[in-house]
Amino acid sequence: MVVLVPGANLASAAPGVQQASPGCPTYQTNLTVDFVNSIPHLALVGDTIVTTFHVIYPDGTPVTLEPQTASFNWTGPSGSKEFDNVPVVFNGRAGFYNYTQPFTQDLIQATGSGTITIAVVVCSCQDGLGNRGPTGLISSIQTLIPTDNSQIAPTTPPQTPTQMVTNYVVPIVIIILLILALLLLLRRRGKKKT
Repeated sequence: MVVLVPGANLASAAPGVQQASPGCPTYQTNLTVDFVNSIPHLALVGDTIVTTFHVIYPDGTPVTLEPQTASFNWTGPSGSKEFDNVPVVFNGRAGFYNYTQPFTQDLIQATGSGTITIAVVVCSCQDGLGNRGPTGLISSIQTLIPTDNSQIAPTTPPQTPTQMVTNYVVPIVIIILLILALLLLLRRRGKKKT
């Protein structure tokens, strides 16, 4: 006896496998990323950016990533750069992981100068049971938690007193010395004529 279930698509789903969102194959359910936060928010070239993200099942249960990797997309005003399957580290709170990335001049060149948004890439998190997520590119802009912020802005280091002397005082002193030398030269020529 065959029982037909209305709305079931038996031709495309194997027994025990639920249909996943388009482009994100999964076994039972899609994983969700509900928190993405990057620090520092003002970054100098050479800084290390730490992005903390939280992965859960749809019912809110924290996910243990297996393997402990994910992919991240850095998008700026004029481009983006993706880091695929990079290692992430469990940070001690259920479902929370840290991703660490050096902030380089190459990143600024790839994304453009201005605010950069860091996002977890579609389907790059998995639980080792065949479940994957998230189903979209997720940054702090898409999450519902208002306290997270995965946007960073490149900044320039403050000038040290030595740099200020080099940048401003030295050229001024050189100009003053040149003016004095010119005045002395003109005075000397004036004495020879008399």
